Amino acid sequence: MTASAFDAIIGHAWAKRQLASAIAEGRLAQSHLFTGPTGVGKATLARALAAEALAGRAKDPARARSLALAGKHPDLSWLAPDEGSIKVETARELLHSLSLSPVEGGARVAVIDDAHEMTESAKNAILKTLEEPNPSVVIILIAPNVDGVLPTIASRCQILNLRPVPRVEIETALTRRGASPERAALLARLSRGRPGWAITALADEDALAVRAQRMRDLMFLLSASRTERLIYAEKLSRADAEEARMAALETWQSFWRDVARASVVGGAGSVRNSDVLSDIAGIAGRVDAATAYAAACGVREAMQRLQQNARPQLVLDAVMLTMPRLAAA
Repeated sequence: MTASAFDAIIGHAWAKRQLASAIAEGRLAQSHLFTGPTGVGKATLARALAAEALAGRAKDPARARSLALAGKHPDLSWLAPDEGSIKVETARELLHSLSLSPVEGGARVAVIDDAHEMTESAKNAILKTLEEPNPSVVIILIAPNVDGVLPTIASRCQILNLRPVPRVEIETALTRRGASPERAALLARLSRGRPGWAITALADEDALAVRAQRMRDLMFLLSASRTERLIYAEKLSRADAEEARMAALETWQSFWRDVARASVVGGAGSVRNSDVLSDIAGIAGRVDAATAYAAACGVREAMQRLQQNARPQLVLDAVMLTMPRLAAA
C-alpha cells in the first residue's frame, strides 16, 4: 500500500480520513480553513494535505509528495507573516503565482499560515480569489480560530477545527522518537493535547528547565510586593519577549488549573504538572478551588487579549494585580 503523507501525523484520525477520502473520490474542496491551538498540528496537516493534493494530480506521485513535504515543490506556496502581518503586496504576489499554470502537474496549492495576521487589504484580496475559484488551485488557511478570519472568507472554506490529541497517542509517539517512558509521560501531560509542542519540547533539552524557571517565577510572585510584580510585568511586556510572555502565561494557567483540581478532595491525581506536585499541593492547601479557578480564568483572558493585540503592559499589569497574594512560606 502506498504511503500517505497523512500517516506520520499524530492524532486527528477523523480529519485525515475525511481529507484522504475527499482526495480519493475527487471531491476535495478548493478552500480550507484549519483552526485549533498552537502546536496541535494545523501546519503539519496542511503540509500533508498539500502533498497529497499535488501527488494526486502528478505523473510521479511519490516524487511530488516528497518535494511537497520538504517544502520544495514548485507548485506549492507557503505564506507566513513578515514583521507581524501578511501585507496586501505579499498576498497579491501569491495570487499572481496561483494564476499561472502548474509547473509539474495539474494543481497549485497555497498555504497561508497565521491567516488571522493578514491586513484587511490582504484579506479582501484573498476573498476575491475565493469568490472566483480556479479548479486547479487549492488554498489552505491556518488560524487559531474562525474569529480571526473574515466571515465571508470562512463561509467559502471547508473548516476543520483540530481538537487536542489524546495524551496516550502523544506519549506513544514520543516514545517511538526515543523519549524515556518518564519523559514521554510528562511531556504528554504538559502538552495539553498538542503534539507539535511535545515534539519541540522533546528535541529541546532546555525546554523543561525554562518551564521550571517560569514556575519558580510564579512562586516568587505569589509573595512578591506590588512593586516587584509590576517590575516583572514590565520586563515581560517588552517587544522582544512575546514568545516568552505567552509561554509564561500558558504555564501559569496550567498551574492554577492544577491547584483548582488539587483543592478538591481526590483531585491531585489529575494534575498535568506532576513534576511540581508538591508546589501545587502546597498552594492548594492555602487557597480554595474557586480562587484558583478564578486565577486560571484571569490568565486565560489575558492570553486572549494579547492575541487580540491589546497592549502587553496593561494586560500583564492586570494579571499581576489580580493574582492571589500569599505570605511567604
